[in-house]
Amino acid sequence: MKNAIEKENLKKLLSISITDKYLDPRKEPCKWLGAMFLTLLETDTKEAKEALSWALPRMANYVEPGLIDQLFADWIEEYLHLLAESE
Repeated sequence: MKNAIEKENLKKLLSISITDKYLDPRKEPCKWLGAMFLTLLETDTKEAKEALSWALPRMANYVEPGLIDQLFADWIEEYLHLLAESE
């Protein structure tokens, strides 16, 4: 991973993300990843932004297109509307 989070900074992120409940990434990988993404967003550092910039496109490439259509229908509609206006 080109923009890997250094161990020391990862420990800081983990201590921030663990609030009420420990999420075991082996048992609940989706919830854990969601919590890590939110923590990275809230951290607002250059390293956190680099990690998100690396991770989000890779994850998006694995999501089924139909699921994207379902979850992000409003975003897609707005984007297509703006695209049509700009032509």
